[in-house]
Amino acid sequence: MHKDEAQKHIEKHLAEGDELIGFFQATYTPSLWWFVLVGPLMFAGTRAYFIGVSKQGLYFYKLTLMGKFRDADFFKYEEIKSAKMGGGLLQRPMVFRFANGKKLKVKGQLKGIEKIAKLTPEVSDYIRSNIATP
Repeated sequence: MHKDEAQKHIEKHLAEGDELIGFFQATYTPSLWWFVLVGPLMFAGTRAYFIGVSKQGLYFYKLTLMGKFRDADFFKYEEIKSAKMGGGLLQRPMVFRFANGKKLKVKGQLKGIEKIAKLTPEVSDYIRSNIATP
């Protein structure tokens, strides 16, 4: 999905009075242990997300295999216990831990073709400043 279409969708579904800071595309890939169990079918578990960063919290939009929006979750910054960001050349690994005990490991896109929404340093710094790191 083109980043302009994604931005329109994200802005349309923001909470009342909320303001979008930025958004980026991220992917979740299952652990390599799944390759031992199910072989190449492991890659069927790969999921794509658009993560919207707003003044009130983070929006996680899950995409279908065809690139259409499927599910959306919103977490206020107080509901996110920690956000750990690693380094990377093409993708930045990120681990979000939530107050409900769940964890999400994604890789935010840093480089790529023009139509892909990328994680900018400003958005990354905004996430770091609003969520405590362990």
